[in-house]
Amino acid sequence: MSATAALFRNEVRMFARTPAAVVWLVLPLLAAVIIAAIPAARRPSEVFGGLSVSQAYTPTLTLFTISMVGLVLLPQLLGDYRELGFLRRLRTTPASAADLLKACLTLMGALCLVAALVITVVPLLFGVPGAVSPLRYAVAVIASTAAFLALGTVLSAVIPNPKAASGVGTAVAATQWFAAGMWYPRALFPEWLTTLTNLMPGGAAAQLMGDAMTGAGSATELGTGVLVCLVWAVVGVVVALRTFRWE
Repeated sequence: MSATAALFRNEVRMFARTPAAVVWLVLPLLAAVIIAAIPAARRPSEVFGGLSVSQAYTPTLTLFTISMVGLVLLPQLLGDYRELGFLRRLRTTPASAADLLKACLTLMGALCLVAALVITVVPLLFGVPGAVSPLRYAVAVIASTAAFLALGTVLSAVIPNPKAASGVGTAVAATQWFAAGMWYPRALFPEWLTTLTNLMPGGAAAQLMGDAMTGAGSATELGTGVLVCLVWAVVGVVVALRTFRWE
């Protein structure tokens, strides 16, 4: 635990010295503020099933932030460490790959959860109603964060070059955005595509967050979505630990 704690403190210092990384967090937060500040975006709309634009885009912005941190920022961070020789030097210390991954995942997970909290709270300050089921929404955010960070650790483990890892991560994120309905509304998906995308982290997370916002969905559907995210999380971490490259 001392190695993990020391690495975590180092990760916090390194992140604070990298202003460019904050862009992935600031842009979605700024978008949430701008949307909530528009009076028309705070009124219910039939196009969004009775939700306002601000309510409908809260899960979208949250999912975008989590996916970018997990699939782009995390792989690029570890790729830079590998390319600069930091991991090679770290290998000579008592710290293990598990210690490093735990430190990085703790930091990135905290960033995702804080960003999600701010994106969710900002509309409330403008009088926009929150999720019908806040607890279910929180569970959805935590489960999806775990899934996307696990996917990011796999990319970090098997792709040595930071630019390549970032590029592949962006491509993977785009597939998850499609599964979440960012390119084409999930309501218009054929049944087979809905079933398929619900088995992906993006689709499962979007379904969980959307149901929490409206209060729809049964306990079985909630459990299934959480299970999908947790399976991706566990499998991703196991694969990352077994395939992690120091050089």
